Amino acid sequence: MRSGFTSYLGREAIQTRKGTAAVMDFEKDLVLGRHFLIGTVEIPPYIIIKRDHNGTLLQVDGFVHQIVQFLANKFQFTYEYVEPPNGITGSCVNKTCNGLIGMLIRGEIDMIATGLAMTLSRFHMIDYTFPFESDPITLLIPYPKKDSTLKSILKPFSTEVWILLVLSMVIYAYLMSWAGYLRARWFNRSYHGTTDNLESSREIARQPGKFADDIMFLLSVLVNPGNHIPPGFGEAFRILVAVWCLIAVVISNSYNTSIKSFLTLPKYRPVIKSLNDLTENSKYSFAAKKHSSVWSNMIEAQTGPFAKIGELLRKHPENSLDILDDDKDYVIYQKKVLAQFQSSNLFRIQEDMKSSGKCRLYTAEKPFDELKISFGLPKNSHIENHFLSHELMWLKQSGILQYWKNSYWPRANRCSAPISTKPASNTERLTLNYLSGAFLLLCAGMLVSLASFAAELIRNYCRTKRSSTSK
Repeated sequence: MRSGFTSYLGREAIQTRKGTAAVMDFEKDLVLGRHFLIGTVEIPPYIIIKRDHNGTLLQVDGFVHQIVQFLANKFQFTYEYVEPPNGITGSCVNKTCNGLIGMLIRGEIDMIATGLAMTLSRFHMIDYTFPFESDPITLLIPYPKKDSTLKSILKPFSTEVWILLVLSMVIYAYLMSWAGYLRARWFNRSYHGTTDNLESSREIARQPGKFADDIMFLLSVLVNPGNHIPPGFGEAFRILVAVWCLIAVVISNSYNTSIKSFLTLPKYRPVIKSLNDLTENSKYSFAAKKHSSVWSNMIEAQTGPFAKIGELLRKHPENSLDILDDDKDYVIYQKKVLAQFQSSNLFRIQEDMKSSGKCRLYTAEKPFDELKISFGLPKNSHIENHFLSHELMWLKQSGILQYWKNSYWPRANRCSAPISTKPASNTERLTLNYLSGAFLLLCAGMLVSLASFAAELIRNYCRTKRSSTSK
């Protein structure tokens, strides 16, 4: 029983393979020896077109061209590339299509071979083959600007830390100035230390408001925590200076550690981070090639960020570009960010770097969409679609497509390589959460100094009273 069932399955499998082979042979007969008109437009790296000085097409190359050339050699058909008069892939509005899509519907070409993205509006009008590639959509923007070194000097600490540091310095300077003045005025007993240092210190202390000198002293301690501490002003003054010196060690070491990171690992500021940055009043405007897949998705969107961009395109028709003859002019000089395939943007960056030797273009690191790429066929071309999709799947599974992709996709270079647009973890700004203990210690030092000064006043009063009594 088992052997009979197994032999039955074997016969069915053989018949199925024979039937499939017969269908494939029939499909091959549809392309063998034929001449195809293939519609295309230049979308690097899918299709790369070289022209003469008059604009006449000289040579076609690229990732998709390799697929067409392989199929032509395998199935012995000839082909001719045909470009649309307006140079656009095409879009469909109210079942009316233009560009390559319109030419395919009217029967002027047999298929479309370029970076043809699969969109809903096109799907209703033409057939798509098996999608052989998936390409994110990114923004082509000017190369991010490096933050100035002057700003980096202030970046180790947050704003509130700088404010507290300045306030602490001012308060400590006033306390030190008046502590020395009041002690020299109210206390008459001798202090330890050399006579010269004692007399000079008393002379300075007797002058009220030596604020600038104390500020410079506190600042010098911050820069060099081993600075000399002037003697002769009593315990309260010395407590103030001692606490400040202790905090100076914390502050200066924290600053020195962070400043090195900010200077050696600078932050870059991207012009545009996402579609949400492109508003009516933004410095840069969104632009896309008219009737491209990206443009169509924005125009057709009803809600979300795409709908907002579509509204901006309707308000500013000059940003719907008829041709993309000079990307860098639009991006660098006209302040437009171009939405294209990520591969196309990387290709433009590489070409501009080769011609200028500089990094002037960059692609936003976060894509905002992703589209499938396929060949386009007339509607209801079931047999041709099955045959072509089968060949595309075989090319993809065999690794040949990946080999061609590696040959034509732009290689990573210094201009397209991801750069840091935010500080790394080791260059994080030190906020009050990190240094709150140091400032609390400053407050405690001031309180202890005031208590010590009060104790000195009491002791001095008692000594003066005993002295007067003994006399």
